[in-house]
Amino acid sequence: VSATDSIVTNTDLVQESTHRVPDSCQLVMANSSIPDSGWGVYSLTDRKSGTPIQSDVVIQIVDLNPRFAYGVRRLVYEYLWNADETGGQFEGQRVMSMVPGIGMLANGEGTTLYNLLPSLEPNVGNAGLTRRSPGAGATSHYHNFTWFAHQDIAAGEELLVNYGPGWFKERGFKLSPPPNRRKPTLQELREDGYCLDNLQSGQSAIPHAGRGAFAARKLTRGSVVAPVPVLALSSNSLTMVKQHESGRLVQTQQLLLNYCFGHFNSSVLLLPYSNTVNLINHPENGVPNVRLRWSESSYRFFDKPLSVLQESSSHLLLELVALRDIEEGEEVLLDYGEDWVSAWEKHVKDWEVDMSALAITTSQEMNQKHTILRTLTEQSDYPYPENIFTSCFYSYSQRSSTVDPHLDSSKGGHQQQVMTDEWRYFKGIYETRNLRPCLILDRQESHLKEGEKSSDEIYYTVRLMNHPGLAENERIPRGVSYIVTKIPRRAVRFSDKLYTTDQHLENAFRHRMGLGDLFPDQWMDLSES
Repeated sequence: VSATDSIVTNTDLVQESTHRVPDSCQLVMANSSIPDSGWGVYSLTDRKSGTPIQSDVVIQIVDLNPRFAYGVRRLVYEYLWNADETGGQFEGQRVMSMVPGIGMLANGEGTTLYNLLPSLEPNVGNAGLTRRSPGAGATSHYHNFTWFAHQDIAAGEELLVNYGPGWFKERGFKLSPPPNRRKPTLQELREDGYCLDNLQSGQSAIPHAGRGAFAARKLTRGSVVAPVPVLALSSNSLTMVKQHESGRLVQTQQLLLNYCFGHFNSSVLLLPYSNTVNLINHPENGVPNVRLRWSESSYRFFDKPLSVLQESSSHLLLELVALRDIEEGEEVLLDYGEDWVSAWEKHVKDWEVDMSALAITTSQEMNQKHTILRTLTEQSDYPYPENIFTSCFYSYSQRSSTVDPHLDSSKGGHQQQVMTDEWRYFKGIYETRNLRPCLILDRQESHLKEGEKSSDEIYYTVRLMNHPGLAENERIPRGVSYIVTKIPRRAVRFSDKLYTTDQHLENAFRHRMGLGDLFPDQWMDLSES
C-alpha cells in the first residue's frame, strides 16, 4: 500500500478546514502575502507593542560537515539564525541556531519593515535531565526564546521579523520598497489557515523526556492540532566531527537528528518546524492521542527526487490530528514508531552513567553561585572548573573613538601592541551577540555616594579575546592585547567551553523519529539490508 493510498482511505479522520482554526485561536499560519515566500504567520487579534506573541525552543547546529553540507543547504541558506543571536555561539567552532516556530515561519522585508523582536536570549536548562539520566543530551537546553510585538499590530496583519542588514545582501536580493500586495482577510485566514497556538510547552511527566507539548485549549477528536511543515534533508548531512582542545577527534551525529522524521530504508530526513511541535513526546504507555497525515497539497512531491524536494519542500506539509478529545493542559503524544522505540529501549538498557561527566559544573550553576570573580592570579591557586571560562558583554565596533594602540615592553622586554578602553553601557549591550571570551586581570571596589543604586559596586579590568564566528567588525586585530576597564559584574558571566554541554555527551541518545506508513515508498532509496 502506498503512502498516498493509506491516507486517502483513512475515513476515521476526515480533513475538514473548519477544524483547523478554533474560535479562540489568535495566531495562524497561512500563505505569506510576500510573493514566493512560502508560509507566513498572521495575528487574528490586535496586539499592543511590547506584548509577547509566542515562545520557541532553540536547537543549536554545530560544525556541519562541509563534505555533506549540500544536503542541508536550504535549511542553512534560508532558515537558520546566527548562534550569537541565541547565546549558542560557544557550543562549537561554527554554530547556527534553528528556531523552529516563528523563527522559521515568519518572513522579513529588510531591516526596517518588521513588527516582531526576539527576547535578549532564551532560557537555558536541562528540564530535570541530569547526567544520571539516559535522556541527558537528547534534547535541547535552549527554550523560551520569546517573540514580542515591536509595534502595535492589527488583527489580520502578517508578522515580520528582522533578518539583519546582511541577510538580503549576502543572497543577492535588492532591498526595495515593498509593492502594494493583497493581504488576506480575517475570514480567509480562519478558513484557509492553521492555528499556531493550540500547543504550549511544559515539563513532561514522561521519564527522561524533559519538556513536552501540552494542549492550550480543549482539542476535539478529528481536529487539526497543529500544522507540521517539513524540510527535506539528507541523512548523511547531520554527521559531524568534533576536534577537542586535546586534539582528539570524535565523530557523532547532530542533536538535530532527534527532531527529524525518517525511515531506515531512506536517505531522506524530514525536519518539522512549527510552534511547539518539536516538543511532542512519544507516549510512555504506547498510546498516542495525535497522529500525522499528509496535506493533500503534498502528494505531488512524493515522486520527486531528494534534490527537488530540497528545493521545494517549503510546500511539504503534515497535519497533526487529534485521535480523541484532548483536554486543556493534557500532554500531546505522538507514536514515534517501532524503530525508534527499539533504539530507545536498547539505549536505556545499555546506559551507564559517565562518572567523569558528573564532575562537570555547568555555567548556569557557576553564574548562580559566584558573585565575586577571581582574577587570573587568584585562579592560579583556586582555578575554576576546566569546562568553564569567563565571558564579557562588549562591542568592539562600538569602542570609544579615543582608543589608541601603544607598545608595552613590560613583559621580558618583548614589545606588544596594547589597546585600552573603558566599558560603557549602550542600548543593546546585553544582547548575546556582544558576549565574548575575556580574562579577569583585576578587581576594584567603587564606593558610590549615598542615595545611588548601590553602596558598594565591584568593577573589573579584563583582556578581551576573539572567538570563532565573530563578525569582521567585531574582531580584535591580530597581535593586539585589548584591555577594557570598569566592567561591572553584570557584564561578566561564566560560559561553557567548546563541546562541554550536555548535547555533546558521547553517550547521548541519537535517533530519528518514524512516520510508519506515511513515509512514501518512492523515497525508499536504501536497500533493506
